[in-house]
Amino acid sequence: MNKTAIQRKPIELTYKLLRYLIPCAIGLIFLAWIGIPMIYCFLWSMVDPEYPWSYPAVLPEKLSFFHWRYIIENTRILDSVITSFLIAGSTTLLSFLIALPTAYTLGRRKLKGAAIYKTIMLLPLVLPGMAMAIFLGRMIFMLHLSGTYIGVILAHTLMGVPYMMRILVVNFESVPQDLVDASSNLGAGAVTRFFEVYLPMIMPGLIAGAIFTFINSMEEFNLTFIIGLPMVKTIPTVLFSYLGEYFIRTRASVVSLILLIPNLTLLLITERFIKTEYMSAALGKM
Repeated sequence: MNKTAIQRKPIELTYKLLRYLIPCAIGLIFLAWIGIPMIYCFLWSMVDPEYPWSYPAVLPEKLSFFHWRYIIENTRILDSVITSFLIAGSTTLLSFLIALPTAYTLGRRKLKGAAIYKTIMLLPLVLPGMAMAIFLGRMIFMLHLSGTYIGVILAHTLMGVPYMMRILVVNFESVPQDLVDASSNLGAGAVTRFFEVYLPMIMPGLIAGAIFTFINSMEEFNLTFIIGLPMVKTIPTVLFSYLGEYFIRTRASVVSLILLIPNLTLLLITERFIKTEYMSAALGKM
């Protein structure tokens, strides 16, 4: 008996060691996958033009804010940042107004063909982005809204509604019917039930959907390029102007960080105020 226990002890130790090492290894790989590109992006944005960074140097010889100053002073990037925030905010609000009643109907009412409706609403997410942009661009052109903020916001909203709606449908479906029935028995009307029962239950999903919609709009290039240019310029359109035939790595790195910082900050703030289990519940059934 003792001999068997002695033989099992190394196996148990090996199991415990692997259970510790495997998550650590996965975490390190994920950190390297995300962190190394971000570090190099930051370093490229800080390269001094008088000391070019090239192979085989591992790090730049000298760092400076030259390219940051150039982008801010000569490209109207701040106007693009403001434009991106205005379009993303408007898109999020419109997506909410459209998705909320539709998600309630699909999530709480028994409709024939509800599964078909749920599939159709996801089509904008699976179709090629440029194909959708060309199709919507033609429609926006026929409405005489090409090159306008309204046209870009309408196109972004069409792509943002599926994100918002899918999450809200799942959250509406998860609201216990017992709570709804109890509130009805206590005399609560439809409006009261919505604000006192449904809204608190779907709030995590609502915030998660707003975040996804906002970030998707902030990072959208195809729709803005086809519909908005040259009058409407957002951060992604400025970024892609440095990724074409005349690729300028240093300036592209600066614009990439300008696009990344607000989105990353938004996610960190959200993580600060929303419990992890709520976010998981909101996104887990997507």
